[in-house]
Amino acid sequence: MSLTNTRLSDSIANARTVKIQKTNDTFYDFKLYPFGERGTYIAPELINEITDNLAVSIQGHFQDCDYIVSPEPGGHTWGMLAAYKLLKPINILRLSTDLYKDIHLEVKRETAYNENRICFDGFQANDRVLLVDDVISSGATIRSIAVQMQEMGVKLVGVQAIIAKGEHYRKLEEDLNVPVRILSQV
Repeated sequence: MSLTNTRLSDSIANARTVKIQKTNDTFYDFKLYPFGERGTYIAPELINEITDNLAVSIQGHFQDCDYIVSPEPGGHTWGMLAAYKLLKPINILRLSTDLYKDIHLEVKRETAYNENRICFDGFQANDRVLLVDDVISSGATIRSIAVQMQEMGVKLVGVQAIIAKGEHYRKLEEDLNVPVRILSQV
């Protein structure tokens, strides 16, 4: 397995910034990482590097989990690839749509530029899960997921992300009292 982050580092350095309109007069500078929630083209070499490095990190830090949990829109792809590589089950936290009415428990997800709802389904009390996501910015998405899991009696054993923006992940680790591991930081 790959243990370098050369392609990941290059993709981070070369990511362009776009402005996302939050309100009529408020804009958010959003980095278009190819591996992130609004990324598009991902070279197979980058897919391999990220997947291999996620698997190595998870094997090294999070052996004691029943399965991986990953939220849409950005984390579920990487959670699925890591689960495949590690032969672990995955539970994808889907964004709410009309298809999911009356089926799932929904929780509000608010980011710096967006608000939506996440569906929770298929969890059992005492499940031990690892949360895999693409990017940790403020940590708000992970916090909302962790709170809901605690209310359901699901044990969050840790968080694995591709990158973290700034130092928010350290506060997340402290507040949730679980290890938070990243492949890179910007």
